[in-house]
Amino acid sequence: MDRLTINRYVENYIKKVEQSIQEPIVYRELGKMPLDEAKAFFLLLPLLNGENWSPMLNISAIAVGAVHAAFDIHDRVDLLDASAKKQQLMVLSGDHFSGIHYRLLSSIPDFEFITAMSEMIGRINEVKTDLFMETVEDTCWHIDSMTVIESGCIGEFQQRYGFTKYKTISETALCLIWYFKQLTKGVNCNWDRSTNRLKKEEIESAISILSSKMRNELVNADFLAPFLKQEIHRLAHPLSGKPL
Repeated sequence: MDRLTINRYVENYIKKVEQSIQEPIVYRELGKMPLDEAKAFFLLLPLLNGENWSPMLNISAIAVGAVHAAFDIHDRVDLLDASAKKQQLMVLSGDHFSGIHYRLLSSIPDFEFITAMSEMIGRINEVKTDLFMETVEDTCWHIDSMTVIESGCIGEFQQRYGFTKYKTISETALCLIWYFKQLTKGVNCNWDRSTNRLKKEEIESAISILSSKMRNELVNADFLAPFLKQEIHRLAHPLSGKPL
């Protein structure tokens, strides 16, 4: 498998998620909802690595994508202008996507996964509230919080369906990607609740910690195909330009 094949899998998955959450009014008023390609890649990582992937897993994976779409659009809401029509539509469309997630999951006989996802969604909301209310004083605490937000649902999916060995790599990489994004956005950019009062040196410290962890995890991931290790490194270190 090469990068073109990987991209094709990711693009097909994103199209299926987009089809599942399609709502004409939302599309007309807010435009197309962009889905996170990195999250799609790590959710599909077991499939890309040759693991068995059933139709039921596909439905569950699409449901996880709907959850992330809901979170992403809720995070765009401007807290200072929540009464505006566009912001209200964002809230409602986020709720709509959340409802789609439950509808998708209800079509498969896996009550344990439904329960686990519901609990994780609640935990993610709690962590986001804590980050918004508290000043960042400990980098490791912030990393742990962002790990829950960025990869909690993907981790639940991987753990439930026997892909636990992929979980830590996905968590580290997605968290690292998030910090690199903050570095490129600018230190004082409060683009969502999670960056509240985050300083440049704290971002750089988190990147250093996570980069070291990522290197060790990839070295020890004997189960991963070499081309996937290279792709993970490329995604998780967008500014380095260095080979693995």
